[in-house]
Order: sequence, then structure tokens, then C-alpha cells
Amino acid sequence: MKKILILFLVFSTLLSCGSRKVQKSNTTEEKKETTETHIVDTSKTITNTNVQIKVIDTSTTSDIEIIPIDITKPFTYDGKTLNNAILRIKKHKNNISMVTDKNTSEIKKNDIIVNSKEKKDTMIEIKKKDIDKKESLLSYWWILILIVIGYITYRKFII
Repeated sequence: MKKILILFLVFSTLLSCGSRKVQKSNTTEEKKETTETHIVDTSKTITNTNVQIKVIDTSTTSDIEIIPIDITKPFTYDGKTLNNAILRIKKHKNNISMVTDKNTSEIKKNDIIVNSKEKKDTMIEIKKKDIDKKESLLSYWWILILIVIGYITYRKFII
């Protein structure tokens, strides 16, 4: 029994666990962006209208005036025979010109205002876990010890 206890202590000292290192890191990155756009469009439209109206009246009028003077003397006009009359023919020429000017101005003012706001929130979370595991070279010695013990028992009991 003493030999088994000694062998157990030798095995426990020769067999060791490997070391294990764990590095865990959490990184959180948060971005907030705000974009504001303000557009003002002011435009004027000016319309000028000129209208000129000319009215020209060139009419002629004729006035015929027959005044009787003496009834005994005959007088013919346009195939009509009149006795003792004075004929007065007046021709009037009318030159009437009317000029009408019409000026109109129109001003249209257009104001367009556009406001836009944009918000962006981004959150990036990075989780990183690094495991560094080193095994001990002594952990493989148990195979060699088993071979030695097997050889000793083989020689002791079988031979």
C-alpha cells in the first residue's frame, strides 16, 4: 500500500495542468450625428405689359346746303333742276387719332423655406475574448510512467 501511495504522489506532482489565460474585452462605441439643412429660396417674377391702342378716324363728311334766292332762275344739281338757289357744299375731313397706353406691372414674390433635420444614432459593441492555453510538457510524462510501470510489472510477475 505504501508503494501505491508513493506512486500516487509521484503522479500528482509530475502531472500538472496547463495554464489558461483569458482576456475578455468589451468595447462600446456610440456615435450621434445631427444634420440640419435650411434652404431659403426667394424669387421675384416681374411682368411688364405695355399695350398701345391707336384708333385713327379719317372720315369725310359732306354738307350740302341749298339756299333759295330767286325763284325765277333755274338751277340744276345732280340731274335735279332747281330754280334760283345757292348751293353750298362743305366737305369735312376728320383726322381723329386716339392713342391709349396701358402699362401694367405685376410683381410676384415666391418664398420657399425648407427645413430638414436628420439624426443618426449608431452604437457599435465589440466583444472580444482571447484564450491563451499552454499545456505543460509534464502532462505527457504519464505515458512514459505507465510504460515504465508496465515494464516493471511485466518483469516482476511474468518473468
